[in-house]
Amino acid sequence: MSYTCIIIEDNEKQNNANKMILKDYVSSIDQVFSLNDAKSKLQNANYDLIIADIELGDGVVFDALSTSHLNEAKIIFTTSHSEYAVEAFKFSALSYLLKPYTNKDLRQEVEKTLEVIKQQNYHKQLEVFFHNLKSQRETKRIVLKNHDLIHVVDLKDIYYAQADNNYTHFFCEGRKKILVSKSLKTFEEQLSKEDFFRCHHSYLINLNKIKALHKSADAVILDDDSTIPVATRKKNRLQDLLKM
Repeated sequence: MSYTCIIIEDNEKQNNANKMILKDYVSSIDQVFSLNDAKSKLQNANYDLIIADIELGDGVVFDALSTSHLNEAKIIFTTSHSEYAVEAFKFSALSYLLKPYTNKDLRQEVEKTLEVIKQQNYHKQLEVFFHNLKSQRETKRIVLKNHDLIHVVDLKDIYYAQADNNYTHFFCEGRKKILVSKSLKTFEEQLSKEDFFRCHHSYLINLNKIKALHKSADAVILDDDSTIPVATRKKNRLQDLLKM
């Protein structure tokens, strides 16, 4: 199948290097070197794949992407700033590369992205990304993917997550249960800054959903009446977090 691509990169050397790699994967490649040119191209053409540097000489690429009709285009962001929106990428499960990246890094990311080029509901991941990027004050969302669906969930609606070998079960508002093929450790690292706490090797809880703590501090009761065990070595830390 033939794919079309646009490279948005203001560094001419990097732009041309990317083009040489992408020739092996796509049939048509457009190159732009500025935000204004990116806006013009994206408004007048559709692409299957977009390689986009975040910070361009005349602005930030989000200004072009958020106002364009991207249809089902898949995007790989690149940035030299490790702190720049990386959390937003993680929560939305979008692809990104930190500069400097190698040809091998780009190839791997392109191959991974093309594998899901026909994935339905990809636009939901973009919506989550722009939602989380827009304001730190708004409720963050996370994309939870399984074989059948892409679930977009507000973090405030998650009660807890439970490990199941290399899988994780999420328990959410409305008795909703979502199984994701990632380990609990992955989500612990991602959610620890968002008021989630690994209280037990099998459980990650939303601290904002705790309504009671057993006197022995060996379990918590959440707002949905779930009773979650607390490991002995985690008791003091949990009490500190709850300011008890």
